[in-house]
Amino acid sequence: MTEEGRWARLDEHLPPDLRAYLEDHFWRPIEAQATLEVLRDDPLFFEDPGRHPAMFADHGVVHVRDVADGLVRLVDTVDGVLLAPRPPERRRFVEAYGVAAAYLHDIGMVDMTPIGRRTHPVYAAHAAFWPDVDPLVNHLLAPGPVRDRLEEVATRAPFRVPLDTVVREMLSMTAAHSKSTVPAPVLDDRAAFRRLMQLLLFTSLEAHRAADRTPGAADPWPDPMDATAAHYADHADAYTWLDAADTAQAELADDVVDALRALRAADVLRQRGTALRTSGGYEVFFDARTADVVCSIRPANGAASYLITYDDHRGAGEANIRVAFVTPQGHLRVAFHRGGFASDEVARRAAVSVAGAILDIQADVIPSFGGATAGGLPRPLRRIEDVRIQLERPDDQPSYADEVACAVGELDPSLVGRLEVVAGIESAPPLERARFYAAQPVDVNDALADEIIVQVSARGAATDRIDREAAFAEVCRATIRPGEMLFAAGSPPAFAYIPMGPGLVVHPGGGYGPSPLSPWVAVGTTGVIRRAERNADIVAEQQVDVIMIPGERYATTWVRPLKPSELQERLRVGSMSG
Repeated sequence: MTEEGRWARLDEHLPPDLRAYLEDHFWRPIEAQATLEVLRDDPLFFEDPGRHPAMFADHGVVHVRDVADGLVRLVDTVDGVLLAPRPPERRRFVEAYGVAAAYLHDIGMVDMTPIGRRTHPVYAAHAAFWPDVDPLVNHLLAPGPVRDRLEEVATRAPFRVPLDTVVREMLSMTAAHSKSTVPAPVLDDRAAFRRLMQLLLFTSLEAHRAADRTPGAADPWPDPMDATAAHYADHADAYTWLDAADTAQAELADDVVDALRALRAADVLRQRGTALRTSGGYEVFFDARTADVVCSIRPANGAASYLITYDDHRGAGEANIRVAFVTPQGHLRVAFHRGGFASDEVARRAAVSVAGAILDIQADVIPSFGGATAGGLPRPLRRIEDVRIQLERPDDQPSYADEVACAVGELDPSLVGRLEVVAGIESAPPLERARFYAAQPVDVNDALADEIIVQVSARGAATDRIDREAAFAEVCRATIRPGEMLFAAGSPPAFAYIPMGPGLVVHPGGGYGPSPLSPWVAVGTTGVIRRAERNADIVAEQQVDVIMIPGERYATTWVRPLKPSELQERLRVGSMSG
């Protein structure tokens, strides 16, 4: 995918020229502060690279694009699942506002001192009222999802401040991307959230920087107030819509807060693994020999390359996380690059470092979706209490996921009930992976599970000896459309499939001709059992539903080879019919 194509979805929410302005004005200066040419004169960097913001995961142009794009994808995933389902116009507003807020969320990281890092959410809140942000405000006030929504609300419940100020207030609330600045209980309490935003805005940046903590909602008014208060005839009018009793403004507040929930999650679910870089564009990776973090640093002209290692357990854990995301079922799923290491000691260090990173990720994701359901909308399908943290077994050492789960539980026992070790499917072809996440889970207690057992047993499988709870733990039902490829020759054996009817045709290699596949006879099993690539293309000639079983799950719970005497007995009783 080209760079232009990768971020094309953002053009629906921010015109390319506006995005270019925001990136050049606010985000490229962050990258400039993280260059080797700047760092060589910064003693704080050499004292402790792991805690220097320049070595954190990227906070530059690619980061804001990734977060904004991830927000749109996340809203699409969790609408109706972790967030209340919305009608189209409210959904468009959530996405448009969320992308705009994302484009301001980390701009305060241009100050890479410890104070700058601590106050960067407040910096963004103040920046929303600066002239530099006028182009973004003007865009949101132009005809479109945000303007249309604000005017619709205003006709039912007029705002106490101009629409321009309402938009700036909404943008300033990007400070809530930080869980330390706006803790989850405050995000869920509209009166407390309103009070906190007033304190953040009306306290000068100089006062914020001089303080040793971020204000709390119960703190007194600052004296004197920041010049931002001049936007209001009465400072008490600030953010009145946020905790308004009126239905129209309350629904607006619901949508804004839910967009901020998605922003918090999208920010921490940024791209990782082999794509992980710092704000200066340096690659950060995991040393499989030692479980330490390693970074490749280059000057701007690329004429040299320095490999640096330093004490940063969190950075090491981040670098070994291949991907972290929310599934369509509303669970937090994490996959790893590597699970096998040279020694038990190194493996333990690797598990603990990854566990620490998982704690940070879940702390930004799960509590963010724990607030009350938006007013006037149905409840989401997934209760926050039921959200699982799914840890995928890596191909090279599946038991590593169990070690990580154990480490997470030791670090935070309250999460033990959420932890679930699952089959690794990140190496699956994208089409099959997407199919799996969109499929309907099969409950071990449903009639379909009984039918599967009966039907595959009648076709020769030794299902009388399987552990049903384990066998159906990750089994799903998917629909294959005419012309769709079930899987391709040479692809990794990520899944075994059981067709529930006719329609699939196998095209084997080696010069053999195509042939139809019988219902209820598992396919893809040879690749799963021998842990080798598939040896045939399988294509649907008519629509057919299939049962999907992750390859590892199939190999460990479904595969029960028969002894010759058992085969003889099955043939005697006539189990060859389809």
